[in-house]
Amino acid sequence: MLGGIPGLTTLTRIYAGELSQSTLQKDTALKQSPPIIISPSGACGSCLLLAGALTRVEKLPGEFIKAWVSDPTGTFNLSTSRQDEEIYTFLEHADTPVFILCTGELQVSRNSKKEVIIRPLAIRTADRLTRDTWIIRTAEETLKRLEIMECAIRERNGNEVTQKAISHYHVDTSIIRSLVVMVEEALSKANHVPGGEIKLPEPREILLELIKANSGPKGINISELLLLAAGKGIREDQVIHTVRQLVEEDECYQPAAGAVKLL
Repeated sequence: MLGGIPGLTTLTRIYAGELSQSTLQKDTALKQSPPIIISPSGACGSCLLLAGALTRVEKLPGEFIKAWVSDPTGTFNLSTSRQDEEIYTFLEHADTPVFILCTGELQVSRNSKKEVIIRPLAIRTADRLTRDTWIIRTAEETLKRLEIMECAIRERNGNEVTQKAISHYHVDTSIIRSLVVMVEEALSKANHVPGGEIKLPEPREILLELIKANSGPKGINISELLLLAAGKGIREDQVIHTVRQLVEEDECYQPAAGAVKLL
């Protein structure tokens, strides 16, 4: 289904909502190479694979064309010129709205907003199944990055890219939670994909495992449990609700204020 797209294995997957928040660039050795963007969840790359609904196309002076592609979290901004004849013609004659699949090179606009825009490298029409598959695979990759980031915050380590993202975006539990909510919202718009469906975690069993694995003599602090759970895709309200249930069911108890431990 995704065959024929150049460089597929080296492309980053990121939702539009997160890309719009991405303001960190990594230095590159070559001046002419596209910028490497680091996102709040720790995605790092200069090219991406996106799928969504092409909703609007606008011709600009100087043989340029702009396009807007929406996913469930926001909008990707595309820009190309007449020099990319095939892509320019595709966008010029596109009957919007239509689902598309696109690979693109990341660029940063020269205006004061410094927006991340995408120069398409390849583009074609797609169907809803392709769009939904992209949503699900992007969710998987985003949750994996968030788990790595949560671990780096908790253990005060991590690779260079993760540390730069944490520092630049001031990543904490609340930011990780907001990105998890974004993933949930995206998944809610995707239909079942044969062989590709992922489910958000069931809080109860995961929280029991986290409490067991990370408790000291006085259990685990709730604030630490919230951070660990965020990295697993579990929201704060789910943690609080589930911990209350575990205490009521005598699975856990509170050895001290703000802490929980298995019985």
